Amino acid sequence: MGRKIWITIATLAAALALIPAAAAGKGPAQAVDRLHEAYRSGSVDGMLSVYAADATFEDVNQRHRFTGTEQLRALLTGIVGMHLRLDLVEQRRAVDGNVVVVEYEYRGQLDGKVLGASVGKQGCPDLEYALPTTSWYRVENGKITHQKDFIDWATFLDLRQQMLSAGTDVGGGDRP
Repeated sequence: MGRKIWITIATLAAALALIPAAAAGKGPAQAVDRLHEAYRSGSVDGMLSVYAADATFEDVNQRHRFTGTEQLRALLTGIVGMHLRLDLVEQRRAVDGNVVVVEYEYRGQLDGKVLGASVGKQGCPDLEYALPTTSWYRVENGKITHQKDFIDWATFLDLRQQMLSAGTDVGGGDRP
């Protein structure tokens, strides 16, 4: 009887030892969850902690490609800096080995002052948006090594037009 109890205790201890690794979210889907949570909170360092040091981010529609921590930091700092609020609303997800595909909407509120300054306008209002996107993530060893975004181009162009038609041009070609 004593031997069975010790075997049961040893088995239980071994099973419990596995829980911290699983709870730490080492799998591909959990890496994407951590990225999305950091995005929602606007934490550039939190997002960077999920990417591998040599990770690549691609926006297929805009033909952007950023590789490595420094380029990703610049990209993410710019995104966070132009927002008053960031969010993602996921619709579907598929996981196949180390690849995670997520269909969602980037949602948020863009800061009108920052947007206006970027295009040489004053008085631009804050802009609420929802931008449908599908992202492909490749994850290795709990870190995102490659993210490829496919945004809804028609929605993006509509949002861009809303932004460009708002506010008034800064006179004399000077930008603030």
